[in-house]
Amino acid sequence: MRPRVLSAVFAAAVFVIVPASALAQQVGIKAGANFASLTPEEDEDPDTSRRPGLVAGVWFRTAPTTRFSFQAEGLFSEKGVKFNNIPFDVDSVATVDIRIRYIEIPLLARVNLTDPRSTTRVFVVGGTTPAFRLSARAKAEVDGEQETRDISDDIEPFDLGLAGGLGVEFGRALIEARYTHGLRKINKDDNDPNDRIQNRVFSLSVGYRFW
Repeated sequence: MRPRVLSAVFAAAVFVIVPASALAQQVGIKAGANFASLTPEEDEDPDTSRRPGLVAGVWFRTAPTTRFSFQAEGLFSEKGVKFNNIPFDVDSVATVDIRIRYIEIPLLARVNLTDPRSTTRVFVVGGTTPAFRLSARAKAEVDGEQETRDISDDIEPFDLGLAGGLGVEFGRALIEARYTHGLRKINKDDNDPNDRIQNRVFSLSVGYRFW
């Protein structure tokens, strides 16, 4: 990651620590891959594919009361989409890769589906995911030629989503699958109130609990 991205992740972690540190009994890290897409605008049916991106950061969890606990995270998260086969001229088509980088602060309830004292624990998480845009860019490619443009001014600086996931802990290690459903329109273009572009993200991650 670039130094400024690392600084932003650290700042997000500090933001999470302030309300969570007094109650947090478990602390860990996680990293994995996002498989992101954006909902298309109304009256369009673009050829799109999910865009892979990095997700990584830290998490803090309260000590479980029976099977329930609260978890807060500070994550660097890459989202976006890839548009394929866009007509460019008579003989050419273009692809456009949209990448949006966020600092994401998931605030989650966690429920252990198995005995929390067991070495292997199955759990589910669910909650809200405030996210703050770091950068946004579009890279177009036509006939082997590429051009990249900063589109940060076209993307809203704040997003909010709902997340749900399923995971398994093996001692201090864990693996988790999660889906995040963006609730807010992220494009600033308001020519038509029906033109709502929203984030949709599947994530797979692995993590480690320090204590």
